[in-house]
Amino acid sequence: MALKVLSKDGVEFQIDAEIAQQSSLLKPYSDEGFSGSIPLINVESSILKNIIEFCNHHKNDSQPEDVDGDNDDDDDDPNKDIYEPKRSDDIDEWDSNFMKKFSVQDGTLFDIINASNYLGIKLLLGVGCKTIANLIRGKSAQECLYHKSVIGSLHSLSLSSQFSFDFDI
Repeated sequence: MALKVLSKDGVEFQIDAEIAQQSSLLKPYSDEGFSGSIPLINVESSILKNIIEFCNHHKNDSQPEDVDGDNDDDDDDPNKDIYEPKRSDDIDEWDSNFMKKFSVQDGTLFDIINASNYLGIKLLLGVGCKTIANLIRGKSAQECLYHKSVIGSLHSLSLSSQFSFDFDI
């Protein structure tokens, strides 16, 4: 059964159940057979369209199993992987090409990351964060601050003049 979602700017989308299952926000609506329109107040239609494309590409991927059977994400230890090293160089080719559509300069890269976090789409959130990690890898803190969008605002640039950063990221 398809779900109807309404973007922040009022555009309605039909989302297949396989796509809704990838979102921790939409999955309960899909499971219950909700027939109304679900407002996604934090997601613009241009970003939602891309999220649907991403999820459609990954709809046949195997989903991670719930080890402890309680349908939550902790598997009895919310910090189970906190100390495991993370990799950012393991993005598959399709995902890498997909992320190239978004940029730091116009904010769309952060829009896709924020929307995937809001919707609870872990795979897309991970790919987005890895993309950011790859963008700042090897740059000094000042180089990152120079690209004001990476940090988030011009306010961060004023902080760089107040504080000296002598470390590399």
